[in-house]
Amino acid sequence: MKPINSSKRLAALFCGWMLLPGICWAQDAATVTKDTAGEEPTRVELEDRFKPRYILESIEVRGNRKTHGELILSYVQLKPGESLDEEKVEISRIRLLALGYFRDVRMSLEKGSERGRVKLVVEVDERNTIIIDDLFAGFSETNPFWSGIGVSDINFLGRGLVLSGALVTSEYQQAYRLGAFWPSVFNTNLQAGVEALVSLGEERALANRVRDCDRDQNLEYLRAGGVLSLGMRVDRIHRIKFELHGEHIEDTSKRGNWCATDPHPFAGYLRAGQSTFWSLTFRFERDTRDDFFLATRGMHLVISIELASKIFFGSDYEFSKYMVKYEHSFPAFSNHAFRVSVVGGLIQDVGTPGSPFFSRFFVGDYAFFQMEKDSLPRNLELNFSEVVDYGDLMASVTAEYDIPLWSRGKFFYRGYVYAAANFSYVTKAEFLESDDEEWSGKTKKPVSIDIGMKLDTPIGLFVFSLGYVFDLVF
Repeated sequence: MKPINSSKRLAALFCGWMLLPGICWAQDAATVTKDTAGEEPTRVELEDRFKPRYILESIEVRGNRKTHGELILSYVQLKPGESLDEEKVEISRIRLLALGYFRDVRMSLEKGSERGRVKLVVEVDERNTIIIDDLFAGFSETNPFWSGIGVSDINFLGRGLVLSGALVTSEYQQAYRLGAFWPSVFNTNLQAGVEALVSLGEERALANRVRDCDRDQNLEYLRAGGVLSLGMRVDRIHRIKFELHGEHIEDTSKRGNWCATDPHPFAGYLRAGQSTFWSLTFRFERDTRDDFFLATRGMHLVISIELASKIFFGSDYEFSKYMVKYEHSFPAFSNHAFRVSVVGGLIQDVGTPGSPFFSRFFVGDYAFFQMEKDSLPRNLELNFSEVVDYGDLMASVTAEYDIPLWSRGKFFYRGYVYAAANFSYVTKAEFLESDDEEWSGKTKKPVSIDIGMKLDTPIGLFVFSLGYVFDLVF
């Protein structure tokens, strides 16, 4: 048994014993064979008269202890009875690797029951699919300490189901999320998912932005809701998805603690009292990357449009949100890789507040580490920073260079070091035409850099970053 490497190897492997002398290379434009059931003959047209053709008799899956064989076969581009196509074999191998269920996938050929027929063997090396998605920990002036964790099983019961859960908590804020996603409904191209989120949050950094006020202005709120999604794999590289997002939101602030203001300092963040939020999102994705962990070539494009309106179950918030993310990986020196990522977004509000603050852009979500650490990435959409500068216009550019260290480890499957730089810009669109100084101005245009190591392990992908050290030094 030998792996498939090239059409010339296929010819060398099978010509000697499978084909009669004199017909090792096809002389006619077509040849007649029987189908897999051995009934009616099937005519197979040959595009290249000098290229040997073999009929795929069967496909066998080996090495799968947890993953169901029919799930693996659903990602193989070939079916029994078809002519062997080496390009489709390689595409199938890449698709299976991209699932994240396997450390390695090998394709090979074995003899069929008669000359001109072959068996395709798909041999997989399974990996642990219960992984740690996130580890949350930190401290700030507004939250003395917070921590949390996110865990997923990306191949639940061996059927490709994704179950996930996450939580983060501090003295003032807590959030909990549960989700389920079915990337191949009954082994079809349909996808479906559901996610629930409950947040008890508090925005706390407005004391210095309210005149004649000597204490924090706290916005306390409750969010409870979720997302229903339905999508489809159009082909091996294109996907589309629709998401229906609904939430109950309650402003639970102790308004007696606020300094006297009219309107109150968070008037543009949430509607006072109780409100409902509904939106519908359309997402298009194109993914040609050769590896989900360390892509050395290929691109990943995501375009999304979100619409929130009263026509969606009477939503109290009305806006449209547009986002584009483009990432491209290029092979570099030796087996190194260079990656460029560009993200852009725009929100158009209707009325006040238009969009709720948690759906707006936050610069800490895109930059690595910023000077003075005024803004940190949000955890489960909770802001633990003292900065509350949410914007409706965003752009972010990242360049990264990756150097692989190893790819066949027993516990640390793969690892590489990287160096990256990022420029992010988040603001309010009216700032382009106004001198308004509503923002603190500390986090609008951060330039950040990072150096570190990424490790692919049985329990997830871990990143050890030196970005924080750079932040302190510079």
